[in-house]
Amino acid sequence: MEQKAIYELLAGKIGAAALGFNDEGVESYAEVAPEKIAEAALFLRDEEQLGFNQLMCLSGIDWDGFDENGKGKSVAILGYSADGKPETSDRVGEGDLGVAYSLYSHEKKHKFTMRVRVSRERAVVPTVIDVWSTAGWHEREAWDLLGIRFEGHPDLRRMLLEEDWVGHPLRKDYQMPGQWEQVPLEGKDMTASPFTPTSTPTTGPTPGAEG
Repeated sequence: MEQKAIYELLAGKIGAAALGFNDEGVESYAEVAPEKIAEAALFLRDEEQLGFNQLMCLSGIDWDGFDENGKGKSVAILGYSADGKPETSDRVGEGDLGVAYSLYSHEKKHKFTMRVRVSRERAVVPTVIDVWSTAGWHEREAWDLLGIRFEGHPDLRRMLLEEDWVGHPLRKDYQMPGQWEQVPLEGKDMTASPFTPTSTPTTGPTPGAEG
């Protein structure tokens, strides 16, 4: 089934919570109100015509640098400078956060993508773990790296970082610390020579040469 037709079926189920369908760009997607994402997910899985039994991927998004219409310029994530020091900035992120759900039906052989968008100040989205169990891992990763909280998740812990790590490294205004638990996190100076300096040979008469 074509994605636009899938969206129309979904809109018939969740009404005004279906916020629109975008078929421009690389990937088409449906925009769904965050509070209705679990209901939309259940419908997409259980509706006989759709049968989306697999959540292929759940991806966190940081729209920092883009407006509500997706216009703007992406903001680079801070990392390390050439001399191995954490990059710093006084800029505070302003863009919304969001989640993209990439779905697949093994029976119907069609795909569909949903997106939700939430404010940076209150990045909370209902979990879909009761619809697709694989969401448990995906949501933990999005919480860990982007700070999106999935309401109702039974075990929302960090996945890659320590529980007491400060901040979420894939937010575009995140700054890496210089150390963690007294362990330096600075990299190598990429501008320095990798070779060990050697002493300059002294000049003198060539062995065997006649004076």
